[in-house]
Order: sequence, then structure tokens, then C-alpha cells
Amino acid sequence: MTLSMATWNVNGIRACVKKGFTEVVESLDVDLLCLQEVRAKVEQLPKELEALEGMSAHWFPAQRPGYSGVGCLCRKEPEEVIEGIGVEEYDVEGRSQQIVFEEVVVVNSYVPNGGRDLSRVDYKLRYHEHLLKLSKAWQSKGKEVVMTGDWNTCHQSIDLARPKANVKNTGFLPEERAWVDRLLEDGHVDTFREEFPELEGAYSWWSQRGGARQKNVGWRLDYFLVSKGLASRCQSNTIHPDLLGSDHCPVSMIIE
Repeated sequence: MTLSMATWNVNGIRACVKKGFTEVVESLDVDLLCLQEVRAKVEQLPKELEALEGMSAHWFPAQRPGYSGVGCLCRKEPEEVIEGIGVEEYDVEGRSQQIVFEEVVVVNSYVPNGGRDLSRVDYKLRYHEHLLKLSKAWQSKGKEVVMTGDWNTCHQSIDLARPKANVKNTGFLPEERAWVDRLLEDGHVDTFREEFPELEGAYSWWSQRGGARQKNVGWRLDYFLVSKGLASRCQSNTIHPDLLGSDHCPVSMIIE
């Protein structure tokens, strides 16, 4: 099957809709759009979303109001959308949904931030462990897996503008980066880096302070990590810094 997809941390769907969300969706024109940090209950979703023709919507909000939450918009209807990963401490925060197609399972995740005081780093690393187990379980059933979303981690120095200044900050801690290593060593492929191994200045998140986006002082936090059997089929990996509406920009690819 051919499947075009994009991932985007919208930093609040209600705010993003006011900043041109529907125009971005139309511009991307993908079969599947995975969203993170939706920060709204289903009954709070903007009515403008109802105008997106030909797309079904699936939402998994956090129990805490105005916090976290994921969702997806589908032009190609999946066989099933599973809410969460079956682990309560993450599912109550609306961290993931599993979007099941005939050949492929897309795991849409908003990976926890480790916190400025690093108090949630262990929580974040345990989440990675659950994602790895989930991917292995689906692969054991004959499915290829795409793990996508906001990973809240830069893997290598090339993935952020100021690596030396951030080695003690969450998002670039050695133990966080080591977990991405582990996922790759276990047979997953970072599709963007597979296609562009040496491309610098390719970022998907920028601080809202100090004109960071205009200066391109950013971080690449939004990935597609795919099971090895899919890697050769993943084409047209693209970061879209010109598409506005959030402090993240969309990232897209096509499975041929």
C-alpha cells in the first residue's frame, strides 16, 4: 500500500485553528495526519475541523484538562484506531494512539518532556521501553511499524542548533539520546536521517523567544522511526518550516 503521512505537534488545537490549521492540512494533502499536544477534550474541538472534507478524525485526550493529548485525521480509513498503549500512567495523559492499517501500524506519540528540573526523565525513558515492546509485538504479528510524533529528543548534535549549550537539558541528555540509539540498534530507521544523513539546519521546533524561528535556532524533535522492512519504501522525507500555526512545524513522508 502507498500511504502519505505527516506528523505535527500543534501546541493546542484550538489556538492552532486560529492560526491557519485547516490551510496547513490542505497544503499537506496526506492520507494520515498525526497530531500531538492537542490539549482539548472532544467536546472542545473547534467547529472549523468539521469543514475538513474527506477526513475522519480520531481523538485521544488526556484526562487532565488543557494538557497533552493526541489525534489523527485520516483520508485512508484505518482498520482500527486503538487508544493508548495499555499502560495507565501514560494513557491517562493521552500520550499515544495506534492506527492500524492492513500492512502497517502507525504509533502516534507525544513523548513526555523530561522537565526543566529533569524530574520526568525516568518517566520519559520508561515510555520509550513501552514503545519498543509495542513495536516488537506488532512486528511479531507480521505488521510493519511506524513510530511517529514529537519525540522531545534530539538524537545527534546535527539535530539542534546549539548542542554544546544543551547537553545538560532535557531533550539532549545522554540517556535520552541513548534511547534513540537503542531503537535504531533494535532495527528501526530514522527515515529523515536515512535520506539526508548530513543535512544541517533541519529543525522542526523553535523556542518562541528571541526570534529563534526566524534565525533558525531550532531542534529536530519530530521523527518517523520505522521498522527495518519499511525503510526502503519511505520516500520524500520533508520538514516544512514554512507551514506555521505552532512552535513545531509538520514533518511528512510517503510509504511507497
